[in-house]
Amino acid sequence: MKLINKKDNQITFTAEMNESLANAIRRYLNQILVLAIDEVEISKNDSPLYDETIAHRLGLIPLKMNKASDEKTTEEITLVADKEGIVYSGEMKGHVKPAYENMPITVLKRGQELEILATAKTGKGSKHSKFSPGLMFYRNFIDIKIDKNCPEGVIDVCPQRILKMEDNKIISTDEYKCDMCEACIDFCKKKGKTSIELIPKKELVVTIESFGQLTTEEIFKKAIKALKEDLTEVAKKISK
Repeated sequence: MKLINKKDNQITFTAEMNESLANAIRRYLNQILVLAIDEVEISKNDSPLYDETIAHRLGLIPLKMNKASDEKTTEEITLVADKEGIVYSGEMKGHVKPAYENMPITVLKRGQELEILATAKTGKGSKHSKFSPGLMFYRNFIDIKIDKNCPEGVIDVCPQRILKMEDNKIISTDEYKCDMCEACIDFCKKKGKTSIELIPKKELVVTIESFGQLTTEEIFKKAIKALKEDLTEVAKKISK
């Protein structure tokens, strides 16, 4: 495995693995326990939004997880607002905090109030999207072969901007960005040439994005752990 890029809520790396295994790990992201608001009791709502709309918005606000969370974890969250303006997720109070504090919930005018008592529970994305920890997607790492007679205009055709001229020769940089759109191949064909060949390699370029409840590393490890546990259970039943 080789790290390509890492941001706050996104990681991209290459890994030599079977596509079926990568797809299994991707699907098991929704078998990870994630904390989300599951029940909402609204005692006062003077905002222009219906109670159901506010409850829906609260459920989709990512909550930061702690390592002690399990299937029985429940947390109470309160939200009391009476000021004019937008009510943000950062105004929620409780032991768990929202992953992002600037998510708008509703808006209040002068004299209007909002009072909410919410209960957060753990669940899995396979049951409801609010429990989904993030996304995982992948594609083949592409080996780009370029002939000497490749027309120079192909450099401007590539949407990923990974072709450049160096020492009077067109070369590829950052090949992991190639998504095999074949714009370069089509351009060469129009010029009557077959100067570029895109060859999928065994390596996959894997990207994991977190919605904020867990880090990208935690999501990947927990998905693999959940997959292993299910495979172990299947193996036990087969062996009986």
